[in-house]
Amino acid sequence: MAETVNRVPVAAGRFYSGSPNTLKKEVHEFLSSGATLPETDRLVGLIVPHAGYVFSGGTAGKCYARIPGKNGIERVVLIGSSHYASFRGASIYNIGNYETPLGVVPVDWEICERLIENNDLFSFHPAAHSEEHSLEVQLPFLQEKLKSDFRIVPILLGHVHLKECKLMANQLISLADEKTLFVISTDLSHYPGYEDARLVDAETIEAIASGEPEKFIDGLDRNNEKHMANLETSCCGWTSVLTFLYLAKGMKNVVIRKVDYSNSGDSAYGDRERVVGYGGLEAVVPGAKTVYLNEEEKAQLKKLAEEAIWQYFERGGRDDIDPEYLPPALHERYGVFVTVYVGEKLRGCLGRFDEKEPLYERVRDLAIASATRDTRFAPLNRDELKNMRIEISVLTPLKRIHDPSEIILGKHGIYIRNGLNTGTFLPQVATDHHWSVEEFLGYCSKNKAHLGWDGWRSSELFVFESVVID
Repeated sequence: MAETVNRVPVAAGRFYSGSPNTLKKEVHEFLSSGATLPETDRLVGLIVPHAGYVFSGGTAGKCYARIPGKNGIERVVLIGSSHYASFRGASIYNIGNYETPLGVVPVDWEICERLIENNDLFSFHPAAHSEEHSLEVQLPFLQEKLKSDFRIVPILLGHVHLKECKLMANQLISLADEKTLFVISTDLSHYPGYEDARLVDAETIEAIASGEPEKFIDGLDRNNEKHMANLETSCCGWTSVLTFLYLAKGMKNVVIRKVDYSNSGDSAYGDRERVVGYGGLEAVVPGAKTVYLNEEEKAQLKKLAEEAIWQYFERGGRDDIDPEYLPPALHERYGVFVTVYVGEKLRGCLGRFDEKEPLYERVRDLAIASATRDTRFAPLNRDELKNMRIEISVLTPLKRIHDPSEIILGKHGIYIRNGLNTGTFLPQVATDHHWSVEEFLGYCSKNKAHLGWDGWRSSELFVFESVVID
């Protein structure tokens, strides 16, 4: 990009405070009213209102409060519908970064360019972004909640057909990973009376939470058929919501849940004759706890494992450490496997799936056990320590599967259980041996669970993921 033109804030001083200090205070107050997502769930997306903060800030704050403190989010895909400009397709701001009173929010230019190049529905319309507030008002919440070097992909939808929403979703799903959060900006009903708004908005929220694009469209149609006084729309950003519903449906195990509801009549600044509805929803993968460790934390964990083994050989045990000086990530509770090599030869690999101990304790214990008590190998001796290499696999919780097609080689480890017979392989085992899924299962069933090559077919199957530190 030869020359950049930052998108300056146009909603500051109107939809939210233009004073950085006041804005920070307001955002923190809104966030403090919400609850963080359970650590067992992975957050995929949020559907958030975009009115002035005095009206919808409470509902928006409860949505953004769902973002875990330890989240690993590096990219936020912002999707909203244009209120001011008329154009076909979707406009992506790709000529600079966004600014708010809290600072500059970098745009992920590489992703923006890729989307524009790969799909004719995506382009850049300058007029779409110049006065639009729906994306901008989300940024102060993200800046305060994420507090990291995240980048945004700002997308505004113009006139799009239903089938085009699905086509855009098919393109955007390539961005759906554990480091990406989708934020859909929309308000709900415009301008019925207070009680009518609560009625029609409840139906819209229920339709969105179904996760079914067709049910969402049917819900909007049913609301229109009510011929409710002053109801201009049930969802001003309905094409943005529809696009996200198609995207979420293309992912596995995504559940959409209501977080909060309010309308402008609940605000001290609003009346109850003509209101706007504000719905907050979250899209999550339940039971998909994710491991987040930065490079410094990984290095520290590996050092703890290596030092524990050296201390064991020098003093017959490991030294006590003061956990107060360890980062919070090392206090988290995960399943772990520790593998010990001497040169290139495997000399021990032991682990546990339960999450009963802090990570720093579990890794130190397993490092010593793998080096000295794996019955498949002779224990290490002190002379071998100088050639020792440690590999740590920090695991997500086990997830039950019912069909081998659910196994993704290189991503999933497997755990087979049949009565007292159990066996496991870490994800890297399949790729190291260039196995197929059937070989992955067969060797684990035969050599680990001692159930024979086909024993997995009548056993319980589980998968897990791991962060490997080597």
